[in-house]
Amino acid sequence: MTNQKYITPLCLFTLLFVLSSCGSRLPRKDLQNLPTLIEIISLNLKTKSIKLRVSHRNRDTRENNQLSCQLTIEGLHNIEITNVAIPDLGAYAIETIEATITSESLNINTLQKSLPYVLDCYLTSDNFKNEQVIKKAIIYQIPGQTASYR
Repeated sequence: MTNQKYITPLCLFTLLFVLSSCGSRLPRKDLQNLPTLIEIISLNLKTKSIKLRVSHRNRDTRENNQLSCQLTIEGLHNIEITNVAIPDLGAYAIETIEATITSESLNINTLQKSLPYVLDCYLTSDNFKNEQVIKKAIIYQIPGQTASYR
């Protein structure tokens, strides 16, 4: 008889502990309204071309987009990417954009195997707020090609 008066509360405590441990303590972060992500896919300094990946991380369509960027690479002058038209970005769309770069002087003889960079972009559109997107990363030389990076 004495064992049963301890077993019932113990079973009840165990059941409550198991049920409370299955629940989440914090609500999940909303995956809507995340900022746009812009990354370099490839950079060719000989042909002065760049490929960018634009990831629209929002449910709503972004219309009439313009992209302007300034690329700062260690040891080189700033590289401008101006007024690139981007197609309308649907829900969670990812677009690859090709553009030409402008720079006063590119000394491609002193390039290294890896280039740390800062990509500072302004993305404007008709139906979204203007966004400034800053990406810091490193691009690496494509083997066998002197001025091509990815």
